[in-house]
Amino acid sequence: MAEGQNISLYYKGSLNPSTMEARELIQVLSAFTRLTTKANRAYHGSTARTSVRIERVQPGSLDLQWIHEVAANAQTAFAALPALSFGIKDVAGLIKAWLDLLKFLKGQPPQKVQNVTNGTALQLENVSGQTTIVNGNVYNTFILNGIGTDAEKLELPAKHGAEKLELKSRGHRIGSYSKSDLSNFKPIKPKDKPIESEIEAILEVVAPVLEGDGMWRFKYGRTSITAKLTDEDYRQRVIDGEESFSHGDRLHARLKTIQENLGDKISTKHFVTKVLQRK
Repeated sequence: MAEGQNISLYYKGSLNPSTMEARELIQVLSAFTRLTTKANRAYHGSTARTSVRIERVQPGSLDLQWIHEVAANAQTAFAALPALSFGIKDVAGLIKAWLDLLKFLKGQPPQKVQNVTNGTALQLENVSGQTTIVNGNVYNTFILNGIGTDAEKLELPAKHGAEKLELKSRGHRIGSYSKSDLSNFKPIKPKDKPIESEIEAILEVVAPVLEGDGMWRFKYGRTSITAKLTDEDYRQRVIDGEESFSHGDRLHARLKTIQENLGDKISTKHFVTKVLQRK
């Protein structure tokens, strides 16, 4: 039995959808479907079986509606440790948090990322010197899923007269983005210096490395990552046989992520700096 949630994009202004090429409308539909799917997987974790279907495309101001579904018995990845959820209650809330980040960052990578506490909160500084505090899990899933690459397609209706985009959940507006906000929906890539963050996270062990300095394989939500274990005390316990693992074991750990620009490619590296608890 699957449960669904209605999520919609509502473009307002002097938009004339008939001036949009079919290709542009398909790009908007495809981009938001990808965002919805990524949010569904990030929120519900690796055991979720998800599907997305387009429920209605309404002419006029352009009202695009999606229904996303998830298996009713799926467990949220963020809820694995309640303190990590930081107010994110559903998939629509995660999408809003991602779009709000794009709005805040103004199309540029953060100038500074700092830990606020020993938990998952991060303080970001944007290109204008403004600061905001965000959930580290929201930020990491935002970076790892390349949200700006999909979201930049949401600006297309603004080129045909749309002045505002409203994000709705179950018919209620939960986010509003002006034409200038939409122009800043861009891929966020490191430039002159790496983008670094360190948060508490729940990591599902896929393949531990018991010898040497090899990279462990984990699932972070539904994202597969490799990470180097730099917690020397924990590494020694593994080497001494005090810790044993099986597929699916979870670690509550501090996860450090570093993104940097290497020529034409973006390099993303992960480090488990401290194992706090076996889950």
